[in-house]
Amino acid sequence: MRVLPSAPGKHKIVLLVGVVFLALLVLGAIYGDRGVIDLQRLRAEQRELERIAFQQQAANAQVRDHLRRLRTDDQYLERWARQRLHWAKPGEIIYHFDSPPARGSQASFVNY
Repeated sequence: MRVLPSAPGKHKIVLLVGVVFLALLVLGAIYGDRGVIDLQRLRAEQRELERIAFQQQAANAQVRDHLRRLRTDDQYLERWARQRLHWAKPGEIIYHFDSPPARGSQASFVNY
């Protein structure tokens, strides 16, 4: 039985098509919509969102603590109201400074 030699040109074309197809697959995996570069961008975005979420959780904890203290701690409530609303007890003098005092200027005050 005699083996027929295969055409060398036909194998080269099939090999070339296979290599081109493989190269396109690799390029798509790296630069495509769901490729490696897009994955890195998404991971960086996720880290940024996690950082923001952590900051928001810390801020929420501070607000919850502030509200709890306003509800339960009368001294804290009084101090907060006096600072925030500029309230004074009878006979107290509150000084207001709008900006750092210039040389020789007088501070304004309110007597309650």
